[in-house]
Amino acid sequence: MANGRDQARALPRDEGYNYLELKELVEHTLGAGVSVLVRGHPGVGKSTLAADVAAGMGLPLVDIRLAQRDPAELAGVYFPDRERRELALFPPDWVKQACETPVMVFLDEINAAVTRLHQAAAYQIVLEKRVGPFAFHPGTVVMAAGNLEEDNAIVSSLSSALCNRFAHYVLRVDSRAWLEWGSDAGIDEAILAYIGRHGEEALYENTGDHAFATPRSWEMASRLMAGAPVEIQKRLIAACVGLGAAEKFGNYQRIYQKVNAKKIIEKGLPMDFRSGREAEPSFIYAAVFAVAAWLNSSDTIADEHLPNVVTFARSPGLDPEYVFLFLRQIKRHPNLLDRLKTLPEYQALAADLVALHMGLYQ
Repeated sequence: MANGRDQARALPRDEGYNYLELKELVEHTLGAGVSVLVRGHPGVGKSTLAADVAAGMGLPLVDIRLAQRDPAELAGVYFPDRERRELALFPPDWVKQACETPVMVFLDEINAAVTRLHQAAAYQIVLEKRVGPFAFHPGTVVMAAGNLEEDNAIVSSLSSALCNRFAHYVLRVDSRAWLEWGSDAGIDEAILAYIGRHGEEALYENTGDHAFATPRSWEMASRLMAGAPVEIQKRLIAACVGLGAAEKFGNYQRIYQKVNAKKIIEKGLPMDFRSGREAEPSFIYAAVFAVAAWLNSSDTIADEHLPNVVTFARSPGLDPEYVFLFLRQIKRHPNLLDRLKTLPEYQALAADLVALHMGLYQ
């Protein structure tokens, strides 16, 4: 098996589906009564996907980590029924829940060194939607997740009989989908800017070390950064994504911190991205996310400052792809876009963007 350094890249973009694409596919598949197995690199968001799909379908999530469960916790235990003079099956609590009400049963780490006993229990859960004599509610669905065989992770082969009971999907690393998810999830704007600039190579890099960059570990780093003293932030980030990734992010963070978003919006500080340092993609991403972050964190934005938001979006050298990215980011503000739409300047900007978009498809 190749080691972690040999597998430092993520799946090619043409293999598998990104998070947003797969969410729709999994919801449709489960809604049709077909169980799903999602495989992907460690930390790419398989568990988060299960939680989002369950929430989207209005189902409670029953999260079962197979590698951490004794087979008896899946299939239940038998006890002597003296009155009937037979062995009776006592089901786990999660089985009672799955039988009494619709839920999503999520079998996580399904191929993480699980035994044949685990697989036998999983087979009945997936195939028959039951455990022993206890049949699941008709509305209960089953989703499973596991790592890819080529990753530096412990993986057991699943039986062909079990594999044949799933619809199979692969969740690939996709920075654009993660940025869209991360914006809604409140990921630190500097991290979003860094990932936006460097893409999949920064979002996922399995170096073989204990800590390495994944969508999950960047989310962890974002949580640790919130409210942490500046002098310990690098160590906190390194604990999540590894020292190498933390150093690269720290270098980018210094670029991000040079953007004076307050002056750009409140003073109308003009920006020109056509030459010099300002023309570098790293700085453009930093400016877009820094200004969006400042706007999103402002409870009140004065009416006289709104035209400056459009002026920034109209900055020379700010290509349409960055303008679209900027507008997507400021959607998080509760009423900013609605207020901007009343401005003739914004209406003209929107018309230009629509015309450009239509022209690309003619």
